[in-house]
Amino acid sequence: MTRAPATTRRLATTRRLSITALLAAATLLAGCSSLPGWMILQGRSMITDHQHFDNAPIAAAATPRPLPEAPAALPWPDGMDDDAAARWLADNGTVALLVLRRGQLVAEHYFHGYQRDSLFTSFSAAKSVVSLMVGLAIADGHIAGVDEPITRHLPELRANDPRFGQIRLRHLLSMRSGIAFDESYNNPFAEAGRFYLRPDLNAEIRRLRIAGPPDQAYAYSSGDTQLLAMAVQRAVGQPFARYVEQRLWQPMGAAYPASWSLDSAASGVVRGFCCLNARAVDYARLGQLVLDGGQRDGRAVLPAEWLRQSTAAQQGLPGASDEAQRNIERRPWAPPAFYAWQWRRLAQPAVRGVPSEMLSPSPTLFAQGLHGQYIVVVPQADAVVVRLGRDRGPVNWARWLERMALGLP
Repeated sequence: MTRAPATTRRLATTRRLSITALLAAATLLAGCSSLPGWMILQGRSMITDHQHFDNAPIAAAATPRPLPEAPAALPWPDGMDDDAAARWLADNGTVALLVLRRGQLVAEHYFHGYQRDSLFTSFSAAKSVVSLMVGLAIADGHIAGVDEPITRHLPELRANDPRFGQIRLRHLLSMRSGIAFDESYNNPFAEAGRFYLRPDLNAEIRRLRIAGPPDQAYAYSSGDTQLLAMAVQRAVGQPFARYVEQRLWQPMGAAYPASWSLDSAASGVVRGFCCLNARAVDYARLGQLVLDGGQRDGRAVLPAEWLRQSTAAQQGLPGASDEAQRNIERRPWAPPAFYAWQWRRLAQPAVRGVPSEMLSPSPTLFAQGLHGQYIVVVPQADAVVVRLGRDRGPVNWARWLERMALGLP
């Protein structure tokens, strides 16, 4: 199969400036903090950060799920030819692009020196995997259902504030917990940075506070996902990565081993909100499993009803506006989306500035991570597209990847 050539072109000037500014800030603050030295040198998170963390292993399947290769020309958006598309993808920080059509691998391209056996950090695309694990824990009888309070599994949260007892798993799944959490990625001392860098997540959990009542509005929070992962780990009575290995990774037929980063070997708490480390072809297998309704070779790996419920656009929620009642997410760099249970559905029309009342959910759903990690499932094209990046670039990737998939013959 043809591989796109690597490139050494530099990132956009604005991105370079933001990295430089973060590096300078981190360096200035390092003297009065426990910021790791490697982060001071890097200045930002990178897809190689798993090298700096303790990681829990996840073994591959004894019998990988086949991905038969059927190379085909891709219908690049905006009329680009193959060479122009390769340059454009590389210039915009792409390190891997894979396309499955009807369960066959029709395209597999790598950039910047990466290749099939390269290990890629998922960043927040892992949140969608945490959602799958919540569904499996419910199916296995470890968790009664999404209306369980989080304090049933993390009772220590009551010491933070008795109001944590009002937060149900469904509120965490939909990012409507009401927990105060600063998701800023330019401040290593905000909650997001502390969760990513500190070696004791139990200590960070003890710092969490309530901002308001649950289920009133959507607010993206890695803290919500972290609580879900910790709840699963405690409910099943074994390390989270081991449960992923036994109930998802091996049954779906992963060809390569993976890992999930921990806060530290001593603490042993999974960084559930961010840090699944795997190969691109296995992210593609995961997307295919979701596209197939949780089935592999006629056997249910994931509960079909959980997949339906957890990926559905929401409606009729409490809230003061249509946007709140339908959990519509808006970000400056992305088209609007309907936030489900740690998955997103692309909104139609997929353009910025459209009033929420005019938006409807697309069949396209996706997992999304920092720096442009995407697993996009396009049922209307019977396709899965995986894009992994060292940088997101100024691209609305979910919509761009959907457009390409819809143009497949």
